[in-house]
Amino acid sequence: MAHILTYPNIDSRFLPKENWKINSFLNPETNREIFYRTAFVDKPEAIIFILPGLSEYAEKYIETITYFNDLNYNVVIIDWAYQGLSNRFDPNRHKRHSDGISADISDLRFLITQKIKSNLPHYMLAHSMGGNIGMRYVIEHPQTFEAISASAPMLGIKGICECLKITNFLLRILSPLKNFYVPGGHDWSERDRKDIINNMFSHDKERKEVHNAWMVVNPQLQVGNPTYQWLKENMNSICTLKNKTELEKITVPVLLGLAANDKVVDNKSIINADRHLPNSQILELEGSAHEILMECDPIRNNFLSKTIALFKQ
Repeated sequence: MAHILTYPNIDSRFLPKENWKINSFLNPETNREIFYRTAFVDKPEAIIFILPGLSEYAEKYIETITYFNDLNYNVVIIDWAYQGLSNRFDPNRHKRHSDGISADISDLRFLITQKIKSNLPHYMLAHSMGGNIGMRYVIEHPQTFEAISASAPMLGIKGICECLKITNFLLRILSPLKNFYVPGGHDWSERDRKDIINNMFSHDKERKEVHNAWMVVNPQLQVGNPTYQWLKENMNSICTLKNKTELEKITVPVLLGLAANDKVVDNKSIINADRHLPNSQILELEGSAHEILMECDPIRNNFLSKTIALFKQ
């Protein structure tokens, strides 16, 4: 797979700077090729690991990465398996599949301990599904990160959060269909983000176009909808993170960014998690759609300033 991507015709703040490097590794535990990007600075104070959400890719976060570079943070961002440039489903690379959250945790662990090997303080910035995986990671490896900033963490999925037992029961029955798209699912289409509910992901006219802009000119980044197996594995992980005992294992400071107008994740699940996390705070962002870091400046800047305050405390 090519390491060189075509740059879309978008504002320069969304394009890589000179310190942007594309890397990959083969995790022997999962046998998956995982791509990641680094953006390092000359005199870093700490290192931030960005964990993207479902179907996202590293280049989408370049503006945010530049923001942290300017504050003297090194940044690493992963492409999860089955999205971005990383290992894809065979034979249809558009299907967003899953081998289980444990495999994602393994990939992230290999990246941190075998590839980056940094002695700097580690911080996590995670969005949506990345927040779910990141919190699961900290439960298993509590000494890695000093703090977590989670943008709209996927601790519940809108519309099915109230019936987890029924949902998981149905998913077990449907296990023979694990490699099929969920109902209504299909290969990537540029129309998808244009046809869905207006402003479902962001209200910012430029930032909301970045997701598609890179995919249009780089087909290798395109990914369609999830499979039944993805839904099953992530619902299981959501169940784990509804367990009070598991949440209490996350003792580091946690910032929970709650997008008030979120139509993707379930905000009540985030509020419930806050009650059991030992050292957490909720930042409710009025008017925000799901992708807080792609939102208009007042919302985005509020979340980023609170994130920096968390990392510096």
